[in-house]
Amino acid sequence: MDPAILNAPLSDAEIDELDHFLLYEVDLGDSMPLDMLDGYLHALAIGPTTVHPTRWMPRIWGEDFTGMMPPVQDVDQSNRIVSLITRLFHSIVANLEDPDGSMIVPLWSTFQDGDRQRDDARIWACGFIAGMNLCEDDWAPLLATEPGRAWLRPIRLLGEEDFGPEQDALTRTPADREKLSLQIPDAVLAMYQHGLPQRRGLHERHVARSMGGRVGRNDLCRCGSGRKSKRCCGAGAQLQ
Repeated sequence: MDPAILNAPLSDAEIDELDHFLLYEVDLGDSMPLDMLDGYLHALAIGPTTVHPTRWMPRIWGEDFTGMMPPVQDVDQSNRIVSLITRLFHSIVANLEDPDGSMIVPLWSTFQDGDRQRDDARIWACGFIAGMNLCEDDWAPLLATEPGRAWLRPIRLLGEEDFGPEQDALTRTPADREKLSLQIPDAVLAMYQHGLPQRRGLHERHVARSMGGRVGRNDLCRCGSGRKSKRCCGAGAQLQ
């Protein structure tokens, strides 16, 4: 897939298309809805380990599902949905790496509470936790630090079933849950910034090794993501 297309954000119509597919056209009881998928992809985008699509894509369709492609008979539709998910992931990465200022644009739920609209990131946070669980040992060093625990606290309060004794009190009302939800964007950006030195060091080592040569599947992708080609634009081509 062309890198320019790969990083293009989904249009509102494409988001609705993906949302409808995940809600109504996946025949598995534990497939991810859109807000859970978005949290899941954010965890993969900022995580300490690059997880190959062959590991993270099947979990979208169900906890015990093993196939890369969605469980539908129409091959064109299957390729289309995988393309949308791939673009959603790469647009998240592009937003984080924007030289004009990193940002996240979470696709989580809002609902009417009396006369006001409130954010509720509970399902999004469940997806983020699922992304962490794919390589939970690699997240342990961050969780061992005081800042790391603070950054992850609102996500874990909303997304884990048994986070701690204060969880019920802090998530009881819509206002409580909104307060935690609105802490998440800054926390995600802080975790992303925290991991930048390591990613930049990896980028520089790969560039030094591959300067002037052909970009192999294990070399740094030339789109500037800091990932190996086979796990970035090369992976997008494989998914198609």
